[in-house]
Amino acid sequence: MTAMNSDYYDELAGALEPAQRSGWRHRLEQWLRFELTCAALRPTSADRLIDLGCGPAALAAYLPKAERPAYLGVERHPELAAQARGTLAGLEGSHVLLECDLFDERVDRAGPFELSVAIGALVDGQGASEAQRARRALDHLRRVFSLGAQGTVLFVLDQAALNANPHRALEPALMGCFEHEIMQIADELGLSDVRASPVLAGEWMIVAGPRPRRFDPMKAREACVSAVLRRWHRSAGVDPADAAWLWWVVGDREQAQVALAALETGHPRRALLQERIALL
Repeated sequence: MTAMNSDYYDELAGALEPAQRSGWRHRLEQWLRFELTCAALRPTSADRLIDLGCGPAALAAYLPKAERPAYLGVERHPELAAQARGTLAGLEGSHVLLECDLFDERVDRAGPFELSVAIGALVDGQGASEAQRARRALDHLRRVFSLGAQGTVLFVLDQAALNANPHRALEPALMGCFEHEIMQIADELGLSDVRASPVLAGEWMIVAGPRPRRFDPMKAREACVSAVLRRWHRSAGVDPADAAWLWWVVGDREQAQVALAALETGHPRRALLQERIALL
């Protein structure tokens, strides 16, 4: 993700690539979070799902058509909300957008929800002191956990990994959670089934609730990567470098090297991927 001097998401709103409007480098990276979310929550048409900080509502478009739940997206940035309306207008089923902050009382009035999702929503475009970051992180976790009666999925940056990376630490719009903060809120709310897994490099996938109780993100990761690549190849054609890139994003050096070995020596992306994978 790349921070800007002015409002983070206002700057990103003009990007041509849909995933970049939400702050991701590429749709493959964004889709992997969506695939893991679907695998964890197993949404059905009987569910109501709230997507907090939904951006252009790309998750709504990704959800399985056969069992697409009733969807409520929440987005406070006007340009992203306008893009979300465009996305939802092209989908079948029940889809509603609230243009407001995720703490707005309109969100509570729209409930209840079986499933709550927040993917990268802690990064809101504002810099913060360490005390402000901690308070915002705890408030964010508390809010998202409270909205999903059957299951919750969050993706948040790992603050320890951010602090260890001097380049990312200099980007004021980026913020995350420490593992102990996640467990602190779980204890406060009496949630015994909260788990945080480093399923992507430098990032926590947090699951809670009865629906994903038996879901293991690390065990599911390989199948989810394969599902994303199949979907990507259907929409964008086959480039074997995509697999190496996605495994590099995940942070799995062994899988990335296997995928890299399948590339032709003269492939234009091979040298750069080889350098990046060597740093894992």
